[in-house]
Amino acid sequence: MFRLCCKRPQFQLVPNWAYSSIHLSFVLQNTSLFSKSFSSVEVVAHDREKQHSFTVSYFINSCGLSPEIAASLSKKVAFETSEKPDSVLGLLRKNGFSEAHISKLVKKKPKLLLGRVEKTLLPKLEFFHSVGISGIDLANVLSSNPGILCQSLEKEIIPNYYFLKSLVSNNEKIVNVWKRATFLHDVQKNVVPNISALKGIGVTHSSFSTLVASNPGVLCESSEKLDESVKRVIEMGFNPSTSAFVNALVAVMAMTDNSWEQKLKVYRSWGWSENDFWLAFRSYPTCMILSVENINTKMDFYLNKMGWQPSAIARTPSALAFSLEKRIIPRCRVFRFLSLKDLIKKKISLSYVLNFSEKVFADNFLSNYQEQVPQLFDIYQGKVDLSELGIGF
Repeated sequence: MFRLCCKRPQFQLVPNWAYSSIHLSFVLQNTSLFSKSFSSVEVVAHDREKQHSFTVSYFINSCGLSPEIAASLSKKVAFETSEKPDSVLGLLRKNGFSEAHISKLVKKKPKLLLGRVEKTLLPKLEFFHSVGISGIDLANVLSSNPGILCQSLEKEIIPNYYFLKSLVSNNEKIVNVWKRATFLHDVQKNVVPNISALKGIGVTHSSFSTLVASNPGVLCESSEKLDESVKRVIEMGFNPSTSAFVNALVAVMAMTDNSWEQKLKVYRSWGWSENDFWLAFRSYPTCMILSVENINTKMDFYLNKMGWQPSAIARTPSALAFSLEKRIIPRCRVFRFLSLKDLIKKKISLSYVLNFSEKVFADNFLSNYQEQVPQLFDIYQGKVDLSELGIGF
């Protein structure tokens, strides 16, 4: 056996005063380095603060935004000088944008203030001018949907315009669609296949025009959701070749199952039977996308103020969509007065009172009874309250 002998390593202790000397030497040697680093950080921080302050001031003074909104937007975009944003705002003002339009656009897309005027923005505005969209129409479109200016002119804006042109008849309708249609950035992927599918089951061109003009978002849904909704609407008894089919499709796609059940409960609470509901929905599918508050307010007026039966509303469900202040109450004031004064000799339905145009209503009710009731126009306009005549709802 061998016996191993190992010497323990000998460590030399360094006295405390030596450590202090070493530390002091390190600090002295690197003081200039630390000073330079901290100085750089301070300069960067100062520059950022200066840039932030300038941006906030610009948003407030040049774009008409509130200090709160300006501060929030400055986190998304910042600039040191006004050269670029001034040139962008100058271009917009030259093309008919008011200060309100500019505020609206900048609030939604502040990064457009850093856009390249000559190379990017101007060609897009020139295209809109070339197809007859300019002035207030152009300002309304781009302030409502400024994302259009972020799209490619050749790949998206031009093809999308001619796509819409093939579906709706005029630029006025295209403007209305473009103000809301943020989906129009991937037409070939979503919209075109959905239109082909709907055409395949018999949906007419006029129905497409209505759909694009009123609810363009339906066409950008996934093909799976569209197919499922189409099947459901057909099972409800709607014919794809009718305009009611498109309205029912919009209603079904806009609602979850829970929302659907909630609306059914509301209508039942006002006395609608199952038959009443289907009668109303098949003639006016939009009744299912009205808000609960809207339904309750109108039902309360018709049933509790006018004394009409729930089934009468089900036969004229469009009555739920009219403005209470502008159409329903003024016309019902006239109708109630004439009825209680026994001036209307024949039975008149709710639809007769509410569905006619303003001119037809004026001819049939206001003008016809003007001689017998000189104050009838004042009653219609609310200048004479029925309570003053001893009549109430």
